[in-house]
Amino acid sequence: MTDKSYYSEIGGDVKGLIGDGEFKGIAGDISGGVINQYIITQKSGVEIQAQTLITGSPYLGLRKFEVDDKDRFFGRDNWIIELTDYLKQKNVLLLLGASGSGKSSLVQAGLIPKLKDNFGANKLVNLTFVPDVNPFESFYGCLLANRYKQYQAKLAQAVKEDTLIKVVEGLKNNSDLWFIFIDQFEELFTRTPKTERDIFIKSLVNLIENNNSLVKIVMTIRADFLDKLSPYPSLGKIHDQYSKMLTDMDESQLRLAIAEPAARNGVIFEKGLINQIIADFYEQAGSLPLLQYTLDLLWQKDHIQERFLNIKIYQEIGGVTGALEKQADKIYSQFNEQQRKAAEEIFLELISLEGEKAVSRRADKSSFEQEEMQREVLYQLIDNRLLVSKGEDGKATVEVAHEELLRCWQVLQDLIREKEEIIVLRSRLYADAKQWDDLQKQDAVKASSELWGGSKLAKIVEFQKNNSLPNLEALAIEFIKASISQAERQKNEKIRTARRITAVSLVAVMVSTGLGLMAWKQTQQAELNLAHSRGFSSVSLFNEHKELEAFVEAIKAGKTLQNQHAYDRVVMNTLQKLLNRKSEHNRLLGHNMRVTSVSFSRDGRTLASGSRDNTIKLWNIRTGKEIRTLQGHNSRVSSVSFSRDGKTLASGSDDKTIKLWNVETGQEIRTFKGHNSRVFSVSFSRDGKTLASGSDDKTIKLWNVETGQEIRTFKGHNSIVYSVSFSRDGKTLA
Repeated sequence: MTDKSYYSEIGGDVKGLIGDGEFKGIAGDISGGVINQYIITQKSGVEIQAQTLITGSPYLGLRKFEVDDKDRFFGRDNWIIELTDYLKQKNVLLLLGASGSGKSSLVQAGLIPKLKDNFGANKLVNLTFVPDVNPFESFYGCLLANRYKQYQAKLAQAVKEDTLIKVVEGLKNNSDLWFIFIDQFEELFTRTPKTERDIFIKSLVNLIENNNSLVKIVMTIRADFLDKLSPYPSLGKIHDQYSKMLTDMDESQLRLAIAEPAARNGVIFEKGLINQIIADFYEQAGSLPLLQYTLDLLWQKDHIQERFLNIKIYQEIGGVTGALEKQADKIYSQFNEQQRKAAEEIFLELISLEGEKAVSRRADKSSFEQEEMQREVLYQLIDNRLLVSKGEDGKATVEVAHEELLRCWQVLQDLIREKEEIIVLRSRLYADAKQWDDLQKQDAVKASSELWGGSKLAKIVEFQKNNSLPNLEALAIEFIKASISQAERQKNEKIRTARRITAVSLVAVMVSTGLGLMAWKQTQQAELNLAHSRGFSSVSLFNEHKELEAFVEAIKAGKTLQNQHAYDRVVMNTLQKLLNRKSEHNRLLGHNMRVTSVSFSRDGRTLASGSRDNTIKLWNIRTGKEIRTLQGHNSRVSSVSFSRDGKTLASGSDDKTIKLWNVETGQEIRTFKGHNSRVFSVSFSRDGKTLASGSDDKTIKLWNVETGQEIRTFKGHNSIVYSVSFSRDGKTLA
């Protein structure tokens, strides 16, 4: 390679001059000047390679830039200057940007070092924290990490509206500049319970309104969380007055961010490689940490002694799109089956879902260190930079190194798809457990209303029994135990109540029988038959483990006999048996994933269920046995509906189709195609000739059941159509 090829690569689209062995221009191409006065990439390739070779990687991988990384942070000079000038005039900044846009890195490695240069490193107090579950505790930990003693920092632990002002008034020297940096401000809405969130926001607003020129408050928040500010008018005003949107790096800035760290280590790029990296980067979601990871991996893989980073190695690692996935696959492939299971359990605890989007969450590192195998796998994942471990508030936390891993690694995509129900339920569990714990300290009776019951509790207990959630937090486990205890008490009370009612009915029937035995012939045979039928129905329900329903039927039968002054041995024996028998739960098990829709046939004998496992199952209601499974959809079945005669079943799916099934044979009759997105609802007209469907594409369609042809499309909704239903006469659709 000639030196000239290096000039051409670096200077591709910048305003530079190439000639006589010199390259000048990157610095000149950045409007507003540069922070780093000495830009190595202004030199020629020969001069750069003549420097002392530093073999250690100058790229951070998936780690965020911090204050000490300022000499490796390039490409944001104009933003550093702009924000520094901005904070000379104002005391508050809300920095918006997409995930991976480099908001935190800009503040940590760019803005803070610049302010230190301007104000004096000894005079600037850097108080950086993320809100987490309790932002007051996070701020307290931040104070401890600086110059303050525990007895001083304790001021921050008070969950009050005047806490932040009191901390400033109590601890700040008049000559110091306090730089309060609240990173990942969106955590207030994803991790902090509402009680603490509301108080912290009021406390923060009070501090902002105090308008102390020697207290600079900077917050970073993902732009997709702006709607979360709506319930807080004070935050809306802060956004209107103090926000800036961080824009993407342009090509010249990216070139500097890519080339300058290597140049400072005495290494240059092969001609065409930087162009290729930038092109690949723009095809991604603009994730700067992913770019840093790719460059770090390229550095580790290439032969740095030759002082070139070359295209061949870049292609071997799969470029920007493949680097992260390949590295993760390599690590995962080295695990045995037990280690893979441990890794999946760790990742499962570190993933949350916001709608349908997977995001990373932090967890206590200690929760993965109790079992030897899991601890070993945890350390390997951290050492290989798939996970990041940090110390916060005196405890270690761990999280996925970058959210891009959740999007590009097939292993995690499969895990999220398979365990979606567990992830959603666990997130709800943690939030409700925290709310319950907070209320316990104030009102135990009110706190009990937060405990779980019914299907939610049954499902989480089932997951625990199957060891599907091995790393639950201690508070969540305590919450589950309390919920189980309450559910048992409520169940026993219901059974006692039902027994009392049944016993009263039994006595009443016997008394009325004694008083009115002579009136037997005057009773209406239809009423006696009804009571007799209800007696048998009660036994049947009890045999199907539907205890409360059985009690209700038995009581109705007893009341009928009482009203008619009649006696029936079957009913009397049934009432007596119900008083002496115990109960158990009734459930239908068979689907591999969450059930999303159910529908009874008109005669009540058959139940259809649609699931995220892409199948439909038909069940015999009386026996609880599966009749058959209907397979054909390529994605989640969102809706199922029987025709009035019970012979045909319609199903709507995320695969954008509707299918008709023969209930008797289980065969697919036909498929309707026409929607542009997921089908959320299907409904037959009373005569069974027309089918209506509602979709994610905001439309409703009518179909001819016999021919499968689309009749018409209704447009007008502004969002997803979750439900459709015909009127009794079939002339109106809602």
